[in-house]
Amino acid sequence: MRYGLFLLSDDAPLSAPATGAVRGLYRESPHSPPATAVPDRPQKPAAPAGRRPRALTLASMVAAGQIPGGELHSRRAHVRRSIGTPFPVASSPLSPRPMADSAYGKGGRHRELTERAKLRVRYSGSATEARASARQAYVHSIQKEAEDVRAFLSGLTLAPPPAAPAAAMDPSVADTLAQVDQMRRDFEKRQKEEAEAKEKAAKELAEAKARELEEAEAKEKQQQEESQRSAEEAARKRADEEKAKAATAATAAAVPEQTLVAQASSLAPQTVSAPALEWADKYRRMYREIMDEVAPEIQRNKDIKAACFKQRGLITRGLGQLKDSWEFIARTADNIKAILADSAGGGPLVERWMLNLVAKAIVKQAEREVSVTHPAAYPLAATAVLIMQKHPQLLDMLMVRLVKKCPYVIPEYIRRQPGQSVADFVRASGYKENEDGERESEGIYMERMAGMVALFAAIVQTASNGSSNPFPIRHGWTWLARMLNQAPRTISPLLVQTFLSVAGAAMAAAYPRQLPKMLDLASLWLNAAPAKNAAAVALRSNLTSYLEEYRRTGKLKECAGRNIKAS
Repeated sequence: MRYGLFLLSDDAPLSAPATGAVRGLYRESPHSPPATAVPDRPQKPAAPAGRRPRALTLASMVAAGQIPGGELHSRRAHVRRSIGTPFPVASSPLSPRPMADSAYGKGGRHRELTERAKLRVRYSGSATEARASARQAYVHSIQKEAEDVRAFLSGLTLAPPPAAPAAAMDPSVADTLAQVDQMRRDFEKRQKEEAEAKEKAAKELAEAKARELEEAEAKEKQQQEESQRSAEEAARKRADEEKAKAATAATAAAVPEQTLVAQASSLAPQTVSAPALEWADKYRRMYREIMDEVAPEIQRNKDIKAACFKQRGLITRGLGQLKDSWEFIARTADNIKAILADSAGGGPLVERWMLNLVAKAIVKQAEREVSVTHPAAYPLAATAVLIMQKHPQLLDMLMVRLVKKCPYVIPEYIRRQPGQSVADFVRASGYKENEDGERESEGIYMERMAGMVALFAAIVQTASNGSSNPFPIRHGWTWLARMLNQAPRTISPLLVQTFLSVAGAAMAAAYPRQLPKMLDLASLWLNAAPAKNAAAVALRSNLTSYLEEYRRTGKLKECAGRNIKAS
């Protein structure tokens, strides 16, 4: 490739080919291919030996007559030159000081750059004027064309096309169009009728829903009124019972312990059967064994004692949360059975002690809840029966606790034994003392006894999903026969009525022919019941009304909640 810088005259254009004299300024690049021979190429003067060759300059070329001197400084142009070759310099009007014909003189490079800048400024101004002129000519042509179009459009007039003459319609086509128009009208009519029918149906449906809502509200209102009447009737009944209990409690509170002992001693000799006493003595001996043998062993081992105490809390909480549902009852029974199964790993004593704690918790729940509401006896008894099916020993432990707490499940009326203190006699009868050390009232005492008899009755009548009951209904018949074979006391009518209301339906199903005879005997037995105070009279009157209703309807009025829900 060739590089160089040369000067042209004012007459030579920048794009014109270089003359032969100018071509003599080009030098060959050491990496470019060999150039073809150029005619009239000036020969370089031979450089003296030992000196650097002088640079070929325009001034030397003018001196040699190769370039006219008058055209030297008229205009500058850039051409390629070889790398490392110094720029040609010469004196010009733009350079006030003549330049040496060797390499750059002092300030030569600065003057050359100044001249180039001036040339660029001059040429850029000319280019700007040329572009502005071309832009103006272009805009002028567009404006001229727009004016011509506007003039052409102003000469045009818009008018509607002339109407075509009406063509005669074929009669068959007219008939077809009429039929299509009639079909359209029929379709619109059907749509209108369907819309009206839908609106009418929606209106009728809304009216029907409104009537149903009114009927439901009326039915709900009626049910609420019936529930309110039932609640009021139940409240009146509870008020009457509370009055009777209050009268009983007032009477009992006024009776000292010595009077109770005297009344018990003045009664006819008890006629409780020998099998009943033997049955009771068996469980009393078991209780003494538990207290004398099992309890001390548990108390000596602190770890076992703490574990049993923790499990007792779980048992008590589970029994306290029972609901009227077989699903819930089964889940509670399974939890207690799992606790008993774990206790078996600690040995026979630990297992027996845990069975004792379960029985104690069941009886205590009967004292607290069943004594207040007898329907609570059914889920509690069902739980006990489910546990007894897996752990039959629980039945004996449960009877141990019932006999200890309530002698009326034998049934037995406690009599004061020779040499027995009054406090021991009262305690053996099942009375409790409050925090102040005072004996509980007669009313509270009879409620607790009735609650435990209700649990006893609920156990004997329970049939759990087809499984056998370890303590079946025949024990209920035995209890009722033993009760009616003894002279009644003040509490006796309450116990008999409680037993019949809880287990009477099961007794009637098991003994359909014998039970009516037993109830006739109960009416005669009731005539011997005491009637010395208001509480005794109320209890005797309640049982009398219960038996009269049975004779009138042929059915024993059963306690609510006997039919436990499936889930």
